[in-house]
Amino acid sequence: MFEAMPRYLPIDTHDADSPVLFVNTHKELSQLTACAAHRFSVVRDLMDTLSSLNLKNTDDCDLVRVIRAVHLLTREGCAVLDVVQARALQREHEYKTTV
Repeated sequence: MFEAMPRYLPIDTHDADSPVLFVNTHKELSQLTACAAHRFSVVRDLMDTLSSLNLKNTDDCDLVRVIRAVHLLTREGCAVLDVVQARALQREHEYKTTV
């Protein structure tokens, strides 16, 4: 049986001792997927830019900043997608039990 999801799930971004950012699990699936898609499209665009740059003269601290941004956006996007997946699985389970 599926356990009810709490309304707010913490996003562990590893920048605080206790969670500060949360996903509202009761939002519409369209809003949740739009939120995740936005983060992944920003990451994709950033990676597209990096792939076309000459990195020979790039300072190490600049690369670290980019990597940290990509990591943070990816973690947030994955956290939101985890909620979408859990809700989709729950809907499938409920559908199968009513048929």
